[in-house]
Amino acid sequence: MPDTEKKIVMIRLKTTVKQNDDTETFEFNIGGELLIKQHAIFLRYTEIIADQSPTQVLFKFEKDAVRLHRVGDSTTKLTFALAQRLPAYYQTPAGQMQLMTDTKMMTVDVDLTQTQGTLALSYQLYAHDTIVGEYDIQLQFADKSSKLN
Repeated sequence: MPDTEKKIVMIRLKTTVKQNDDTETFEFNIGGELLIKQHAIFLRYTEIIADQSPTQVLFKFEKDAVRLHRVGDSTTKLTFALAQRLPAYYQTPAGQMQLMTDTKMMTVDVDLTQTQGTLALSYQLYAHDTIVGEYDIQLQFADKSSKLN
């Protein structure tokens, strides 16, 4: 078996962001890659938003955690583990901000034999013990030849 197995997948992502009294929802249907490397599972894709540089996005699914790494105009590294407040990093040209994620809900269901999976995630993002936003992520992926629900 090769060290890294790569499969092309279709990804549906819906992110809802609540900051102060504003709520925004972003939805993407995009192609990406599912990588299985030494028992680690990665999902990566490139996010294209108008008037922004492309952003490389990588989810890493671990036993009890999910990591999210985004690299574009800025770099964000977030780790999610249920009922835990964990350090997060947001790097901008002006410098690095120390943040914290507080995961309120997380369900992960990855079926490698069917090349499909889902992630449901709700978390609060803190800067200096102040909530800067509440986020809900609904992610679904499936083999490119499959239909997403």
